[in-house]
Amino acid sequence: MKTKLMTFLSLSMLLTSCAQDETRDEIMPTAKQVAVNENNTSRIGLTSVKFIKESGPFHPQALNTEESLTLEHNGSVYRLIMQMDNNLVLYRERQGHRTVLWHSNTHRTDVVGPRLVAQTDGNLVIYASNSIPVNSIPIWSADTTVNYHVDSPHIKIQLYSRTGTFIPSGFRIKVILGGNNEERKDIIVEDFY
Repeated sequence: MKTKLMTFLSLSMLLTSCAQDETRDEIMPTAKQVAVNENNTSRIGLTSVKFIKESGPFHPQALNTEESLTLEHNGSVYRLIMQMDNNLVLYRERQGHRTVLWHSNTHRTDVVGPRLVAQTDGNLVIYASNSIPVNSIPIWSADTTVNYHVDSPHIKIQLYSRTGTFIPSGFRIKVILGGNNEERKDIIVEDFY
């Protein structure tokens, strides 16, 4: 009984597949008409991001203790600073108020002389010493090492406006690791209002 059932199922599958082949041979494929929404802003939940400004024209390879990289826009100063307490912090300063947008959470009192370095191996590292690599202790890394040499590694800040259907208008700020004449990696991306 099992053999007859298996034979019947196999035969019906074979006939079905042959019938589909014959049908396909006689039908010419037609181009599908797909509706494309050209206005992306009408999609629900879509966020639109628009470039405003970049720090510069100088993009440093390193920040020593208490050195900072700044970007100014509409009365606000955005400052990435290598603090004496070994913490790398991105601040927004306006009208006497200072708001932390991001920090590396590397506050330490047992080591001194922090230095942020964009390295030629593609990594961004905080060392707890002003002498690299002699007597230096890495205390934070962006984990962006690559297997090739990076020419002119540097750090920069970019500011964007951000709008969306269900979100209030605000800003996006990025700290970018660059090199080899390109923006290699977004290290920090923070949205705020």
